[in-house]
Amino acid sequence: MKEDNWFELWRKLVERNSRPRRDGMVEKYKRHARKKTERPDPLLDFVLKEMNAEDTVLEIGPGTGRWTIPLARTCRSLTAVEPTSAMADMLRENLDNAGLHSVEILSQSWEDASPEMHDVVICAHGMYGSPDLAAFVRKMERCARKRCYLAVRLTPADGIMAELSLKISGCRHDSPDAVIVYNALYTLGIYANVLVEDDTAHWINASLEDAIRRAKKHLHLGSSQAYDELISSTLNRRLSFSDGVYTWPDGMRSALLWWSPVHKD
Repeated sequence: MKEDNWFELWRKLVERNSRPRRDGMVEKYKRHARKKTERPDPLLDFVLKEMNAEDTVLEIGPGTGRWTIPLARTCRSLTAVEPTSAMADMLRENLDNAGLHSVEILSQSWEDASPEMHDVVICAHGMYGSPDLAAFVRKMERCARKRCYLAVRLTPADGIMAELSLKISGCRHDSPDAVIVYNALYTLGIYANVLVEDDTAHWINASLEDAIRRAKKHLHLGSSQAYDELISSTLNRRLSFSDGVYTWPDGMRSALLWWSPVHKD
């Protein structure tokens, strides 16, 4: 996969990494979302500070409402586009528990939805299943009067997964990420502002065997043993062992990209 065509790279990585959300996976997603709510979110905090109380917000892929609830408490109105029915039901429950009863939920994919124009359009980690990044972004712009925001995971340039991916597939990007998005936006003539989280929530594994399984799953190698020696030697060299666990340089970190759309008459 060549890195000079950012849209094609995004498409290939989405198609390789995408797994449809199934209703049976919702509880697992809910547990994961609960863990994330325990972490500070400087990107969300930044967006909230930029918000105006009279703004209308359109949120794409809200999930369980980690961003939806604080946004709805800050803006005049909010519309959420959530295609997974079980996820939309959970979002409604969380909004009700928060005392927020006026959020409109469109149970459609972003590609199929036909929302009205809003002041602000936001997507926090809700674009990873959309292979056509250009169409995704251009639709955001058509629906935004004032500003577009994209929160996207940012993998470390010197991470283990980047090293392994480069050796195995010839591309250091092992999944859709903020570097690809930034370059794709630049190709579209969008000069996005960028804010990056300071801290990384590093991955940990209890054993080297668990770390090897994690790497193979992340790299979509299945049961193939073709790269086991490479993976094992790389992990032995690069993982840090302390207090009974192996710690990766890789982990959860995000970048916020934002810009003001230019509407041509």
